[in-house]
Amino acid sequence: MYSIALAQPGAAETAWARAQALAALRTAVEALDDVRSSLAVLTSDTDWHSDGVRAMQSALEDLRLGARLEASEMRGRESETERIDVL
Repeated sequence: MYSIALAQPGAAETAWARAQALAALRTAVEALDDVRSSLAVLTSDTDWHSDGVRAMQSALEDLRLGARLEASEMRGRESETERIDVL
């Protein structure tokens, strides 16, 4: 149960303003959730790929994996180099 009636003078106005602000915020959040859902559908509907784009994506993925392999090799060489004793 709300205790607005038992509150200090002026507190009722504050509680009412707070309730209105919360209601407005909840309405805004619901609207944003609706927009977000609509955008998700649009994103899915516009997701298309041509053969050329797929080929490019595949080539880029191959390059990314190659770069990762090379970086791993370089880290191994770096570790080997750090273990060399310098007199």
